[in-house]
Amino acid sequence: MTSPIDRLEEALWGACVVQGAAPDEGTLVRWQTDELAHLRERFSVRPLPAEFDDLARRALAQWQEREQVACARLGMAREAFLSEFEKLREDYLGGGQEWQRTALSLSSEIHGAVRNMDWVNLFSWVLPNADRERAETHRMVGRMVTALFYVELLFKHVLLDDQSLSLRKIEARWRLVSVP
Repeated sequence: MTSPIDRLEEALWGACVVQGAAPDEGTLVRWQTDELAHLRERFSVRPLPAEFDDLARRALAQWQEREQVACARLGMAREAFLSEFEKLREDYLGGGQEWQRTALSLSSEIHGAVRNMDWVNLFSWVLPNADRERAETHRMVGRMVTALFYVELLFKHVLLDDQSLSLRKIEARWRLVSVP
């Protein structure tokens, strides 16, 4: 049986997310190099249809359970983890080395908490834009989902020594959920 989060992601992508075409070559090039511009300019999100309210509540409940497990494994509350994550991210973006050790130590405790980038998209920008009434709640969930998946991607980066497109994408989503 498909999880509520997976069902909601699939349903909202079809019902709420509208993709636009690049109006010119310059826009296309910008979208290929600036993931945040790509998300903000290429996609628009329609309001959440009432028929998905129950599914959205079940998806949020499922996430809350997963987050509790991840936090218990980490031995940290959400706020403590996000604080540690911010330090890790700043070190990574600043070219430091400590982030590698931190990513390695955290990844074994959180592996699998966030299934994939589709979950990140759902909680970081689709739900906050589709359900504006609860946008701040969704953005708070999106911060945690994004941070957890970011750590997993950094762990893979350490192992593969690869500066990948995935890290550019996750950074853009982090920036989305971190703006007021």
